[in-house]
Amino acid sequence: MKMALRTTALVSAAAATATCLALAPVAAANPGGDADRPKAPRTVHVRGEQVPVDAANGVYTMEGDLVGEWLYVPRTPPLHTSDTLYVEAGTEVFRGCIDRDHDERCGRRDRRGEMHLAFLYWASFDLEGNLVRGQCVHPVTGGNGAFRGARGLLTMVDTPVGDEVRTTYRGEVVLDAVPSEAATPPADLPSGTTAAAKAAASARSRC
Repeated sequence: MKMALRTTALVSAAAATATCLALAPVAAANPGGDADRPKAPRTVHVRGEQVPVDAANGVYTMEGDLVGEWLYVPRTPPLHTSDTLYVEAGTEVFRGCIDRDHDERCGRRDRRGEMHLAFLYWASFDLEGNLVRGQCVHPVTGGNGAFRGARGLLTMVDTPVGDEVRTTYRGEVVLDAVPSEAATPPADLPSGTTAAAKAAASARSRC
């Protein structure tokens, strides 16, 4: 009986050793484990307000789920302009972070970088030239830092509130939507130096 048990133990030990040897090359082939795998896309829902800092030069600040600076450069001339309707398109840059803990600043744990977007804006006015409503869509085209390979869509709405205009935003930012995409070079957009933005802003409100 003891001999049988000893024989069984030796056979089991040999089988275990063979299994370990068979698995060893697999482990060596992937030393990084899951760390070497591409990141999975992650969708982040965002909402908040956009506040003008220097609207004449296309400089805004973002509050809410996005915290940072927003710069825009419209194409010229506008796509359409009349007494009651204004339409334009262009490009934009967001420099900041997704405020994960909602402390209104970009901390160490927040995903930060530079996000690049395109935009299409349209606004309607009454016969006296007062804003009725402004709307715009902003597809995300990439970026750098945490926004490398990002995609998504933001929408904004301009609403008259007394003599002021309130701009709200909401949408989705998909981080690592294109994991293999190279980082977009930082945009060469100094804060508040675009003559096109200044001329466009003087004609209407801007979401």
